[in-house]
Amino acid sequence: MNAMLNSRRTLLLVLVVVVMVGGQWAVPGFTNADQLANQLKIATFLGLFGISQTLVMIAGGQGLDLSVGAAATLGGIVGAAVIGAGPAGLPLALVAAALCGALVGVINGLGITVFRVPPLVMTLAMASLVDGGLIVWSSLLHVNTAASATLVALAGRSVAGVPTVSVLWLVAGTLVWWFLDRSAWGRRLMATGANPTAALLTGARVRVIRIAAYTASAIIAALTGVLLVGYVGQAFLGLGSGYVLTSVVVAVIGGVSLGGGRGDYVAVAIAAVFITVLTSLLTALQIGEAGRQCIFGATLLMFLAVNGWSVGRRAVAA
Repeated sequence: MNAMLNSRRTLLLVLVVVVMVGGQWAVPGFTNADQLANQLKIATFLGLFGISQTLVMIAGGQGLDLSVGAAATLGGIVGAAVIGAGPAGLPLALVAAALCGALVGVINGLGITVFRVPPLVMTLAMASLVDGGLIVWSSLLHVNTAASATLVALAGRSVAGVPTVSVLWLVAGTLVWWFLDRSAWGRRLMATGANPTAALLTGARVRVIRIAAYTASAIIAALTGVLLVGYVGQAFLGLGSGYVLTSVVVAVIGGVSLGGGRGDYVAVAIAAVFITVLTSLLTALQIGEAGRQCIFGATLLMFLAVNGWSVGRRAVAA
């Protein structure tokens, strides 16, 4: 298992290096310090959304969270409004965004585990509900959605040349790695995704674990939405919509099993960097949208094939 995880990480790291070296050769200045810092910042947001998908996919039940974009938009708009409404500042905005995300996640989890709505349908319906509610709210109430100076500074500052948001991602990613790889709860999550019946027989509360996974997913997405507001300078409808499918792609490329029970966030984080630098290179080379979609599709198919091959090898070995 460890050898497989290390091989996936190594493959992704090699691809990142190849793209960066090729980018520097094709586009001089592609790997200068400012460009690298900007790419790392962009990868940060994708990597944070990747945490959300990693948790729900590992939990099993064909889990996917297509409401992460809506949760991020909700968190960003609520966070910006709270900061603009009074002197409470960033901490209260983060709490408000997290509570909104928790509500979205709990509803998702209950719909999937109690009412047995397929995750794809449930989270897509929740995304539509949240987006529709935000449209109504925005039309009835004129709230401040501009990024505060604090948020802008948080998104723009650096620590020893590393963007502050990327430092936060490093902390969050380390915690997720520890949770999945070292904690008893992480092992229960893996066991639930791999074989829910066996997990239930060993005393795991499968329903609670899956609800917790969707709740954590939405909370992380909502908090990421607050950081996104600082990055783009304004909260707006559709703030997080561009990350929904990309976050799924990053999780799959990172080796998270669509069937549940297996995943490595370190590889997912490297995959986020890989997708970011690849996108940046294709943009710099002025590759058209059709060409980019073909390249991304081929990349995804390649990693899906690798995932299937790995599963087949484990089945034969068993």
